[in-house]
Amino acid sequence: MSSVGHVADRARPTVSGDRPVAPVTWWASLGALIIALQAFVLVRWISGPYFKHVDPGPTPLPGWMKVALTFLQIVLPLAGIGALYWFVVRPWRRERRVGLDGLMVIAFLNLSFHDPLSAYIGHWYTYNAWQVNMGSWVQSLPGALSPGTPAHQVAYPLLIVPGAYVVIFLLVTMMGAAVMRRAKAHWPGIPRLGLVAICFAVMVPFDVVFEGIIFMPLGSWEYPGGHVKIFADTFHAYPLNEALTTGAIFTMFAGIKYFTNDRGQSVAERGAEQLGGGPVRVTIVRMLAVTGLVTLAMTIGYTLPNTWFGAHSTEWNRDIQTRSYLTYTCGEGPGLACPAPDIPLLRNDNRDQGANGRGFGRNYPPRFPYSRG
Repeated sequence: MSSVGHVADRARPTVSGDRPVAPVTWWASLGALIIALQAFVLVRWISGPYFKHVDPGPTPLPGWMKVALTFLQIVLPLAGIGALYWFVVRPWRRERRVGLDGLMVIAFLNLSFHDPLSAYIGHWYTYNAWQVNMGSWVQSLPGALSPGTPAHQVAYPLLIVPGAYVVIFLLVTMMGAAVMRRAKAHWPGIPRLGLVAICFAVMVPFDVVFEGIIFMPLGSWEYPGGHVKIFADTFHAYPLNEALTTGAIFTMFAGIKYFTNDRGQSVAERGAEQLGGGPVRVTIVRMLAVTGLVTLAMTIGYTLPNTWFGAHSTEWNRDIQTRSYLTYTCGEGPGLACPAPDIPLLRNDNRDQGANGRGFGRNYPPRFPYSRG
């Protein structure tokens, strides 16, 4: 009787509830939650008063800067579309499967939503308002404290950041994985932590050169409130906190690509082979999982530490404060002093409040007028 029962137990089909949950399911749940939150914020932004073009103001841009920014606003969107086709559409049409590179391309495009979020408490960076913009969703985030009005808010460059995230982040991820492969080939016994340290040691100076020396002088975005700066007296002052945090996320992205299992799966995709439902469902779950992992890396490595720097901004120098196309969340435009250690942290829910009926922000007038040519 017992042997018959044992055979019956073995013959009983395994129900899905008896299986252990694959790691990919947890990561996909995180990715789905992130996308849902982003959708909520974007709908709130588009349907609210902050979906408004930020004017660059009276300061004329140098002709060379207009040429450079126009070039970037044409090339980066096209390059981003090309990367999406090459790494996502093309393999899907051929094999009904998207590789890890394609999943990271999708995750990086989604990640461009997070680029302005470190201004949640206070302003420490700025985008050039001459670029195509419709403001940003910073003030549409629940509980956002940084000062901002529809006319004087973060001017997210719609044609610059998404393409830059797709193209530059993918290339840097590939470069970091190649660095770790070369290091592993040269030192076969090196532990994972050693590979990560080597990659980080390459990524930090890379960002100093690429972003601080080559890109920022073009004027697309700047970090006037950062800490420990090179070119400190110029509008394109480059802070060390940007090098360290960008180096950190570049290293984490490279690690996601490099540290895969024998199936070529990242840590977020483990167990994807257990999923049923066909290639469409599996690919969507994998995409959500990688999005969750990449976004978590961005949040820990960049957004949270730089939000702290945003709340402890250093003084914005004179060169950037006189340029209306870069200084519009503070300065002459909104009539608020730009961040500095002797300026209290102004909040968007108290800038028009204050003792004796005087506006709190208006007690601290701007220090430098805009240049008008």
